[in-house]
Amino acid sequence: MTNRLAILTRNKTFPLCLLCIVCLAGCNTTSLRSLSIWKSSEDGVTSIEETISDSSFVPLAIWHDSFEAAQGIAFETGKPILAGFTGSDWCRPCKRLKNDVLDTDEFMDWAGRHAVLLELDYPKTTKQTAEQKEQNESLKKRYQISKYPTLLLLGQDGEVLGELETANATPSLLIERAEVILAN
Repeated sequence: MTNRLAILTRNKTFPLCLLCIVCLAGCNTTSLRSLSIWKSSEDGVTSIEETISDSSFVPLAIWHDSFEAAQGIAFETGKPILAGFTGSDWCRPCKRLKNDVLDTDEFMDWAGRHAVLLELDYPKTTKQTAEQKEQNESLKKRYQISKYPTLLLLGQDGEVLGELETANATPSLLIERAEVILAN
């Protein structure tokens, strides 16, 4: 018996197989449906590719911080860009919108199906790279942003389709407002 076990443990794939079995045994079907891998294309655009096919499952959306990456994904998927201009560490209405609307399952489920999310942050204390600051300032000027939070729906070419009113927003109300803009 010990000879068989010794043979198995000498095999370099055995520990890996055992680890996979242990990990999968601890997962429930919800977490299995959300397994995904990062995929980088030749042009540097990073996307998420589902590894498990489940037609009833749509992954929650992720917020990108690169306009170039969001635009590339928008072209690839045919979706518009939902750009959120925010002051994440100082703007109370921004924090409220994020917690009460943008981070909800209802909104993220809709966004995963219908938009590419882009967060353009203008923090006061949170550190950003010089490249990030430059990109965000450029987009703030391009779209003439004067208040936070501001949500813009952009076409794949970056042209403004419409602005979403964020005052008193709920997930369903924001989704409704976005769908009206997208229908035109």
